[in-house]
Order: sequence, then C-alpha cells, then structure tokens
Amino acid sequence: MLKTAVLLVTVLCGYVAASKTEQIPFTNASDRNDVLKLQETLEEEQERRQELYERIRENESLLKEYNTEQKNSREYAMQQAVEDLKAEAGMTEESGNGVKITISPSGNADTGKGRSVRPVLLRRMVNELNQFGAGAVSIEGKRILETTAFRSIDGVTHIDGRRLPDIPLEIKVVAENTDQLYNELLVSESKEYFSLENMKLNVQKKENLTVPSHNEVRRVQHMEVMEEDE
Repeated sequence: MLKTAVLLVTVLCGYVAASKTEQIPFTNASDRNDVLKLQETLEEEQERRQELYERIRENESLLKEYNTEQKNSREYAMQQAVEDLKAEAGMTEESGNGVKITISPSGNADTGKGRSVRPVLLRRMVNELNQFGAGAVSIEGKRILETTAFRSIDGVTHIDGRRLPDIPLEIKVVAENTDQLYNELLVSESKEYFSLENMKLNVQKKENLTVPSHNEVRRVQHMEVMEEDE
C-alpha cells in the first residue's frame, strides 16, 4: 500500500508538471523525455486501476452468487430434514421392491370366515419384519408404525381402533434387501406360530409395491401437567 501511495503521488506530481509544459519551456531534451515518461506512467497506472475495478466487480458478483447458492443449500437441507422426519414418522407413501404376505387358513382348516388373527401374533410378526430389515409395513392398507396399537375387542382384532377383517389378510412390506427378507420369513418363528393356529403364511416377492402413509393425526389424551423438579 505504501509503495502504491508513493507511486500515485509521483504520478500526480508528474501529471501537474505535464500540464504546465505548454507554459514552461523545456530547458533541454532530457526534461521533455522525463515528462513523456511521467505521462506514460500515469496512463499505465490508470489502466491498472481500471483492471482492478473490473476484478473487484467480478469478485463481488461471484460472492453474491455464492451467498445465493449457500442460502439455497441451507433451505434445501432444512427441507430434506423435514422430509426425512416425515418418512421416519410414516407420514409419506413408500414404494419399492418387497414382499407380499397373505395370511390364510391352512389346508386342513375351515374357511377363514369369522376367524380373526390374534393381536399378539400380528405384533410378533411386525417385530420380526423390523428385525429382518423391513422399511415400511401395511396390513390391509393400514400403515403400521412402532406405536401402532393391536387390541382385541369382543374377540375381534383392531388396529389403532379400526376393526381388522377376518382372514385372509394381506400384508405388504417394502425393503431394501428383498431376498434377505424373503428367506428370513420362510424360516421365521411367526410361520410356526401361525401354523399352530391352523393358519399359513404365503410369501411372494413383489416389485413396485406401495405402502400407504399413516394419515391419521395422533392426539394425546389425558395429559397432565408435571411440575419440574428444582
């Protein structure tokens, strides 16, 4: 910076001197050459400063674009985080490869009319599916979450308060590793438990399965205010 200031002062002095050349006669050729050099130096300095201004404008423009990209990146990250949370909460529809499980009467049993699958069997199966790598599960079009309640009311199984039809039942499972899920189900404990109640599991690999979202609003009831410990 100091060198630049000195140069500018020198150039300005030269410029003033050059402006007076018409009034003050040159004493010799050497003086005239010095003035011409000062004029050239002034022109070069002006060109250099013009280039500098152009570079500053370019950098400011790039900085503005960078800030815009950074803002968009943050917004995208926040939006993606929200979408991930919705998916984790089961609030989004899931599609992909997986398996379809059909629970039906076994060969030596009567028809499934009037036969409801006990809640304990369904909950055990869902737990196994999660262990086997299930990404999303639905039973008769009802999205199953970790908080899904399986209850028996008057001998009929209900899922989150909704009556479950009698067998046969259809279960859809979307998973990243369909082969592993399929093989695990073939030798699962659930298959044995269902056979003890004269039911069988028919497992099929499927492509482009769709598991619906959980579209019911969770409401907290009987909430009490707890005083914070001091």
